[in-house]
Amino acid sequence: METKNTQGLDYKAKLNENKILAFVPSGNSMWPTLKNKGQSVVVKAKEERLEKYDVALYVRGQNTFVLHRVLEVLDSGYMMCGDSQFTLERVTEDQIFGKMIGFYRGKKYIDCNDEKYKKQVENLYKRKKLRRFRVKFFFLRKSVINKLKRIFGGKKKNV
Repeated sequence: METKNTQGLDYKAKLNENKILAFVPSGNSMWPTLKNKGQSVVVKAKEERLEKYDVALYVRGQNTFVLHRVLEVLDSGYMMCGDSQFTLERVTEDQIFGKMIGFYRGKKYIDCNDEKYKKQVENLYKRKKLRRFRVKFFFLRKSVINKLKRIFGGKKKNV
């Protein structure tokens, strides 16, 4: 999920100052784990090397902050990817400054260290074909819904 720094927010500075940060990310790259502008995430400042399946907060370019999952730990950094994406991105150690420790689904807090959550993530990535199907279905469904809204959205009945 990308969060552009359009409001002058500096997540890196906030994390360095407070060591923990909560915000609502935007984008669909981490679906089904996170929904676009639908959940608050809790990120703590990175203190140690990340592990496979951790979700990192890192900076891409000058002002784009990204939340993606670690799929491979390398000597020089990490291979990252969003849960609904299939293109890997190489990220260096110095680009990463935060690690997601949890998020909210409605009022329920999901701890990223919870064994049930870890098992769900592992299963998501073990079943590559099922994951690919789910992701394609999600975006197809979203596209159809948006087209229907455009077609029927402007026609309202007077009651």
